[in-house]
Amino acid sequence: MITLYQFNACPFCWKVKALLNYAKQPYETVEVSPFGMKEIDFIEHKKVPVLRDDEEIIVESAKIVKHVNDKYSQLPMQDDAEQWVKWVDDELVHYLPPLIHPTIKVSYANFSHILDTTDMGWLKAAFTRIAGSLVMPKVARKMQAKHNIEHPEKEFKQAIDKWVTEGLQGKPFFGGEQADFVDCSVFGVLHSSHQLGITELAGKHNAVFAEWYAQCQPLMSNKPA
Repeated sequence: MITLYQFNACPFCWKVKALLNYAKQPYETVEVSPFGMKEIDFIEHKKVPVLRDDEEIIVESAKIVKHVNDKYSQLPMQDDAEQWVKWVDDELVHYLPPLIHPTIKVSYANFSHILDTTDMGWLKAAFTRIAGSLVMPKVARKMQAKHNIEHPEKEFKQAIDKWVTEGLQGKPFFGGEQADFVDCSVFGVLHSSHQLGITELAGKHNAVFAEWYAQCQPLMSNKPA
């Protein structure tokens, strides 16, 4: 049995879930508390996602995705797949924090949507919302500076255009007529924030992206029964 230890709003966790969903591979999720992360006390690694596949434990999303693809989905690997997987982790994902948490006010509003997807008790959720909205704008600013992002929305839209023109290249999916694990990775990272207006922003900017995302959604967002 596969168990994924996650934060539901984590883009790296959604990379894994998108591929598992696409492969129709059953799995369970365990929501990890940001305070102490006691749910993953069985390892020293204190970051999500963590995947337990029977007795095997895998950490770091890139390694988990490779494990899932090698063992379960077995999707073909395009020649430039590694380049695009690296682009997702090293570029695309870094636009999300400054877009989601630009100010305390916006962050506080967005945490309401983020916490709606968890089964956290109301007291812990209230504390998380307040603490998170105070901390995350600072984290977002640090990440923005670290990755040399000067204009988050403008550069995010440019990244979406790059995915459409250089990734999809006129094809329905990166994988061609059918999606592959690169499609799952891009979709998963963006879908993690779909309720926060991120995919709406991208779709309004680029109609081809909107069509691609709409095709991916029923394939990758629904957990297998």
